[in-house]
Amino acid sequence: MNMDMLLSMSLPVEIFSTFHRFDNYYIDDMQYGDLSDLDFQQLGLDDISARVDPFRCLEFDRMSAFNIYRSRYDHPLPKGVPISRQRCADIMFDEMKELSTQFAGGMYAPLIGELIDHFHYGNGRPRSDGLLNRAYEEVIKGSGTNSVLREIWGAIDKQLYLKRQASLDCRFFMELKAKINHLRLPKFNRFIDRFNGLGISIHDIYAQKIELVRFQRYAMSWEALLFFKGQDHFGLGREYIANELYKNFRFFRIWFFLQRHRDYAFKPFMTNFMVHIPVKGGV
Repeated sequence: MNMDMLLSMSLPVEIFSTFHRFDNYYIDDMQYGDLSDLDFQQLGLDDISARVDPFRCLEFDRMSAFNIYRSRYDHPLPKGVPISRQRCADIMFDEMKELSTQFAGGMYAPLIGELIDHFHYGNGRPRSDGLLNRAYEEVIKGSGTNSVLREIWGAIDKQLYLKRQASLDCRFFMELKAKINHLRLPKFNRFIDRFNGLGISIHDIYAQKIELVRFQRYAMSWEALLFFKGQDHFGLGREYIANELYKNFRFFRIWFFLQRHRDYAFKPFMTNFMVHIPVKGGV
């Protein structure tokens, strides 16, 4: 038989939110079209593509493409055929998708290709994806990656077990948020994510929030429904390309160029993912 719901606050209740806010278009990795040829030269980014010279809009012949040049200033420039800027961009997007396969295999491998296409054609519109939601649920429930879900479940169960008439009040949620602040949040930075397509597609998660959207207490148990929402940016800031690890991969050099060069200026976008997770316990 159902007992009164012992919750002193109206639903939904925010359990946790990151310091980083959602829909922040002002940070560096959401900027586009803000760099010139000289800026790229100063960043040491001369060798962008193995197929085209995006500065001069030239498509290399097969021999030139095979003999990848390292600098536009220290070595002779490879020969190529003039092409339109749009054609140059299309070739780089194809190259970017081909290079992405070294980071993506298995169930989540299609994600990065879909995100690259959205980068190409989406004009900066936010994107959601059912497969990404599934991956987010997997990492939330997974062991060894974070303990947020277990902390929430344990806190509710302990509160109701120790005090039969206890409510989930403002103080309870403040204490729970303080605990979560010291935990590792769900992220796609597991070892397997380096190869399954999630690390290259998302990796970090810029903003997250958790809400309690349903709660019911029974005579000998309780059940609740939690809502997890995450958001990341499919865009690159200068700090990424300044990192030698990222800078050494042509994939990231092409990505950064297509986004940040003023003559290309493809818009980065928000990736949104969310999942509802039921939890229950005995009191």
